[in-house]
Amino acid sequence: MRAFRRPRPHPLVRELYIYYALVGLYFFAFGMQFVLFPTLATFVLNSKPAAVGLAQSALTAPMFCLLLFGGLLAERSRAGTTLAWLHLIFAAATAGLSAVIAFGELDYSTLIGYAIVVGACAAFLMPVRDAALNGVIAREAARGRHTPIATAAAVTTAVQIGAQIAGIVTARYAGHAPAPFVALQGFVLALGALVALGLAAPKPTGHERSVSGALRDLRDGLAYSFRNPVMSPMLVSAAYVGVFVIGAFQVLFPLIIREEYGGNAIEQGRRLGDLLAVFWAASFVSAVVLSRTRPLRRPGRALIASHLASALALASFSVPKPFWLFALIVACWGLAAGVAISTSRTIVQGAAEPRYLGRVLSVYSMGFMGGAPLGSLVVGLAAGRLGPQGAALIPALGLGAAAVLLALFTPLWRLSPAR
Repeated sequence: MRAFRRPRPHPLVRELYIYYALVGLYFFAFGMQFVLFPTLATFVLNSKPAAVGLAQSALTAPMFCLLLFGGLLAERSRAGTTLAWLHLIFAAATAGLSAVIAFGELDYSTLIGYAIVVGACAAFLMPVRDAALNGVIAREAARGRHTPIATAAAVTTAVQIGAQIAGIVTARYAGHAPAPFVALQGFVLALGALVALGLAAPKPTGHERSVSGALRDLRDGLAYSFRNPVMSPMLVSAAYVGVFVIGAFQVLFPLIIREEYGGNAIEQGRRLGDLLAVFWAASFVSAVVLSRTRPLRRPGRALIASHLASALALASFSVPKPFWLFALIVACWGLAAGVAISTSRTIVQGAAEPRYLGRVLSVYSMGFMGGAPLGSLVVGLAAGRLGPQGAALIPALGLGAAAVLLALFTPLWRLSPAR
């Protein structure tokens, strides 16, 4: 007689909700950093355009160098414990920066050092967290709670953007006393460490633990990513978005505000917060709409169309305009960005084989992070020669041309999830 096995009880809080909470806490802190870091570099230290670009590059360059190893970690470690440690390291670095600011010792080299540390930490954190979503959905399905990957990806995007907006709005009030706000950022990251322990993912098996095995996995992950007919053009998309969008986004906003609209550090910081809040609020709206509707039949077309809309928005930055019109254009850009973020997440996580998922996500993120420091440096140097408005034409033309070529020469325009 077969022994009767009691069914595993449902947890009090769904693991998917714990995952959403973890994403929300991280991106609340990330949203604060979106305002605080460029404020410290541009308005507090009054750095030159090239130095602002270099500071933003210091945040993203370590990610490019280490993301592949983050993908290996995602496939070899228990997600909850690993994420908890990474959040704590990030929180400790942020607490140290807060103390330096509070004692009036902040200088450019300290800011660069902080950027390198947290960029390296994020390189491991991002692929571990992103790869954990598929496991969370699988365990939820085993308990009878089925959530399509497209829906979970769209909700994750909405949570991410909504939390970023809250962080941006909070940091907007830092003014001449940023130290307590940087400390708050560290506290939220520490709270995220506690929440991460609620993830029930077991330790992955099936991967070699030797150095040679890890290097072989790196090679196989890269080969799979570039051979896959869907992943290959998505990697191209990630690379040019990193160069033409993320780099421009990080450098152009603070420089345009300082050079074209003036004001003291508090006024400039609040304008930057307003623009970022408008951008991410619009992105949140489009992400929520996508999460509440049926999955798109042609997500690749939506992705490419959103990139073309972003190129038009960037081109408009070259024309002088009142601040309210600038904010309105940024809102339109944000609507397009929400579509791009949701559809790219859906395409990548739906196309990757589970055994390659961590490495694929790290390679994809590496495209963003590899392009971002290059874009930040190019835009910063161009802004020093042409002014920030003239420099906006460079990423606008590059993004538009790259999106057209992607539509013409890759399968993305014809991509259907059913295939």
